[in-house]
Amino acid sequence: MQKDQSDQELVFKKRARRRLVGAIALVLLMVILLPMVLKDRAASAPQEKITISLPNEASTTVTPSPAPTPAEFDSSIVPDEPAKPAEITQPEAAPAELANTPADSEAPAKPEVTKSEVPKKFYVQIGVFSDANNVKQLQTKLSDLGYKSQTEKIKTDKGEKIRVKTQVFADRNEAAIALENIKDAGLTGMVVSQ
Repeated sequence: MQKDQSDQELVFKKRARRRLVGAIALVLLMVILLPMVLKDRAASAPQEKITISLPNEASTTVTPSPAPTPAEFDSSIVPDEPAKPAEITQPEAAPAELANTPADSEAPAKPEVTKSEVPKKFYVQIGVFSDANNVKQLQTKLSDLGYKSQTEKIKTDKGEKIRVKTQVFADRNEAAIALENIKDAGLTGMVVSQ
């Protein structure tokens, strides 16, 4: 009888060990294979090369960068005034260059891109709110930080909202420093050009 019990216990222990080893093997298999199966296909897809060709210049291949990650503050509201495009001007040919250029060649001059002469101004957009009390509280916090604030009523799909932004800064660096100070105070925002 004692021998039957010990034999039976031995059989049960062997079964338990086999089951334990099988369970460990399945867990390891899942840990190894599931990330491969569930990997984001968009991230692993090869980036297509884009060829940009300009007249009278060699073609340039540009690899697009991956999609940007969302920032802390993501707003679907765009400033009223879009950024002004760079002006394209034709360089004036010097008299010596005119003498060396054959009259019947029709090679177009390469356009020279110059920055717009209008200096840009920047501000920090804190947010867009529908409640005027929130706007007043936010303006109080900004004035405590030493920044003047402006409000602007805008129309959106969800009704009329109030945009809160800081004073205008002369350059992007000043606005970026202000944004860091505002973030340190627990608020969010983004630098926007005027």
